[in-house]
Amino acid sequence: MGPLDLIRHPLIFSGITVPDFIRWYFWHQPRAILRTYFDYLRAFVEIFSFVFLLRTLFSPWKQITDSYPNTGLNISKISQVLVLNVLSRSIGLLFRMITLLIGLMSVTLLTTIFGAFYLLWLGFPLVVWAGLGYIVSPLFT
Repeated sequence: MGPLDLIRHPLIFSGITVPDFIRWYFWHQPRAILRTYFDYLRAFVEIFSFVFLLRTLFSPWKQITDSYPNTGLNISKISQVLVLNVLSRSIGLLFRMITLLIGLMSVTLLTTIFGAFYLLWLGFPLVVWAGLGYIVSPLFT
């Protein structure tokens, strides 16, 4: 085999055949893309900890609370404690809702990007063949 064989068929020395390439392109690589997507999705779910945020949605912010007085009827002290507890829970709700929204937007963006990439990966050969057909068709008319 001389240098002319390399010009005629560039894949001859690498041992890659067309069925191997098709199997890799349409079977192995899409599975790897989906595996990577699910790894990222698992990481995002762990980072944002959606289940924990939903479970503690109405919990006080940083557990800042005050206890109600046990003795006597001190309206001023009771209202003070009530306002602090309600405010702490409201702030906790606000921050957890914002974190949930940012997490959901991140997961949505991740899914959109991976979905577009996956469709582009699978559709690219069709685009190449259509482009080649568009380029070559004037030669035969």
